[in-house]
Amino acid sequence: MSLQTPHPAGAPTSPHDRRLQEWSFDIAEKRIRVLIGENVHDQMAECLSGLGADRFIVVTDDNVADIAAGKLADLLEQTAPTLLLSHPPGEEHKNLTTLTRFVDLSLDFGVTRRSVVVAVGGGIPGNIAGVLAGLIFRGVRLVHVPTTVIAACDSVISAKQAVNTSHAKNMVGLYHTPEMILIDLAVVAMGSPRDLRSGTCETVKNALAIEPAQIPRLRRLLRRDADYSPADLGEIFDLSLAVKSRLLREDPYEKYSGLLLEYGHTIGHALELASAGHGPEEAALKHGEAVALGMVAAADVAHRLGLLDAEAVAVHEEMIGRVGVCRCLTVGIEAETVLHHIAFDNKRGYRRGDDNQVSMVLLDGIGSPLHPDDHYLTPVPYTDVAAAVHELLRLGRQCREGHGTS
Repeated sequence: MSLQTPHPAGAPTSPHDRRLQEWSFDIAEKRIRVLIGENVHDQMAECLSGLGADRFIVVTDDNVADIAAGKLADLLEQTAPTLLLSHPPGEEHKNLTTLTRFVDLSLDFGVTRRSVVVAVGGGIPGNIAGVLAGLIFRGVRLVHVPTTVIAACDSVISAKQAVNTSHAKNMVGLYHTPEMILIDLAVVAMGSPRDLRSGTCETVKNALAIEPAQIPRLRRLLRRDADYSPADLGEIFDLSLAVKSRLLREDPYEKYSGLLLEYGHTIGHALELASAGHGPEEAALKHGEAVALGMVAAADVAHRLGLLDAEAVAVHEEMIGRVGVCRCLTVGIEAETVLHHIAFDNKRGYRRGDDNQVSMVLLDGIGSPLHPDDHYLTPVPYTDVAAAVHELLRLGRQCREGHGTS
């Protein structure tokens, strides 16, 4: 693991502390700088100005455009011409239509090989920006400015960039490594309680599937009310980076040990997409929530197959409970829609199998993934996956009824 802290370790705790602290990690022998602090918007603009860009393309969504992204774009305009590209929030807008529009607008703006694409927001604009940067001239520089916990702790720490199709999540994409990641913990901490709960789920996933030694620390940190300080979020980021940077050094393109990061995602991604179409935006599952419920379902699958004991299943339930994610969030999701999306999961083809199996990352103990010699993927009979999905949704309806809501 390649971690550097040239400045004092730990996140700043004072609202008047404007220091940018630095970490770094490697992807395919490229060192990625991570600059993190609290209330450091001006310093982030200075870092970006130092890249010598002839143009900046700032990619965001409409929720962030009027807050962090717009402010940063105004600061960058003082250095070089800056284009702000914004899309409506929601997973359904992370698609080829949005991407094509942004490519055309960037070319109209005069983007060149010296330009820099800056992603500001959560994982959705981050992924759109990543594909955009990877496609233009076969690759221009990319900088991530995550404004959510889940983006800071998960999606930006990767070379994987992708957009969705109507079949499943992240079906069309490429590998493109960022130059730099800039995180303002004060902005991240402004997220809603639900956003903050969602954001911590990927860190919990890392502990359950990869680094169980982090569980005691997470038990201390996690709170159902999501009342996290910027310093708390800095510590959660530190836990995530420690795991992801090690895996990325071993497997920069996430095809072998990096697939462990997909724990909970086979069913989780399907839940996320299925929820996006069944009601208003606020009813849709957030990515971390879907992954959390996907981990509960994966533990159920492993238990049904006799691979995971009841005690380990209970640890899953405990940790998801500490985050504050509830099965009742699945109310309104149809099992058939979930199973349709599972059939198009993006891990298909890593291993040989027939149409009646689903390849999943499964555990036989906390921190003990199965089949390390076969991409850490276990072939699961479709009937067992379907049974776990139906049970998850049934318990969600039962939970909602128990709370006396429709």
